[in-house]
This record gives sequence, C-alpha cells and structure tokens, in this order.
Amino acid sequence: MPNNSDKIQAIIFDMGHVFVDFEWEQVCHGFCQVFEIDAEAFKPILRHISTLGYETGHIDTAGLLKEVEKLTQKTIAEEHFHTLWNATFRENQTMAELLPRLKEKFPLYLLSNTNESHWNYLENTYNVSRHFDELVLSYEVGYAKPHDEIYLAAIKHTGKQAVECLFVDDLTANIEAADRLGLKTHLFTTPEKFQDSLKQFGIDL
Repeated sequence: MPNNSDKIQAIIFDMGHVFVDFEWEQVCHGFCQVFEIDAEAFKPILRHISTLGYETGHIDTAGLLKEVEKLTQKTIAEEHFHTLWNATFRENQTMAELLPRLKEKFPLYLLSNTNESHWNYLENTYNVSRHFDELVLSYEVGYAKPHDEIYLAAIKHTGKQAVECLFVDDLTANIEAADRLGLKTHLFTTPEKFQDSLKQFGIDL
C-alpha cells in the first residue's frame, strides 16, 4: 500500500516498457542477419557492447561502430545501424493519452537509460519530450540507473524533496534504488495497474 504521508508534487518516468515498447530479440535478429552469425555468436558481441558506455555517453555511435567492426570483421554504415538499432520501437498509446492528463496536474520528468541513437529516433518519431518538463538522459549525465547519481540529478531537477516525487519504472532493481533514496515508487507493468496505483496515492484522473 503506498505511503501517502507526503503529498506527491512531481512524477518521474522511465521510458522503455513504460510508454515506449520494443522487442530486443527482433533487434538482435536483424544484426545477426547483417553479420551472418547466429544468436549465440552475437551474445558475446552484445556483452562487449554493453561495457563500452554507450548509454552513459562514454562512447558515441561512431566509436561504437568501430568496436563492432573489430569484433565482427564487417562494416556497417551508420545509417543502417540506426535503422536496425531502432527497428522495433512503438509508442504505448494508452500511456501517450494518459501523460497529458497527468501533466495538467503535475510537473513530469523523464529519467531514462538511453543512448544518442535511441533518443534521437524516439524524439524525432514520437516527440517524446512534449510530455515532460525536463529530461534526465543517461548518455547526457554520464550515469545510468540504478546508480544513485542519476536519481539525485532527477530529484534536483524537480526542485522537490525525494519523498514528494513518484518514480515509475518497469525494472525491480531501479525501483529498489529509488526506494533507498526516499522516492515513492511504482513498478510498472500495465497502464491499468499504474492508474490503480495513482488512485492509492490519492490521484484521480
């Protein structure tokens, strides 16, 4: 049962699998076809990519592609990379309709682990930023969830106390980190359950 001892003054949202969905396996399948390898052979490549800091801005797309070329011995054009990397994104229509109603009542903030390719595509395709007062993107701030620093950056942007902010994310590890820092939290599964949680926090849309 949510703790309502401090009234919510701001809501901080994750992006992936909250209001934007994607199918990572299909993305991997697309790269496997280009590199002419199977999924098992692609796994160590993905593991290496995940250590490069693309989501924290420590490497840009050009640098990432150089690393991929070293591992696969194949060259992929940057435009083709962006097409494959962003192939399966789709907006959650229910959440897209809910966010403007929430924005009438609260300042909304985005706190997302993302990279320059994903963000540029999503902003250009869905105008994601229209929903939010401010953005905290991992590749811009140099930290990713569940690192404390990125939550503290988001809280600072709100101008509120942690306990006055509701944080919404689909990953348990990210929710647990937010809980430790004093934020109110909701583990996102469906828009319907999110709206039920809002009612428990005393928010009726």
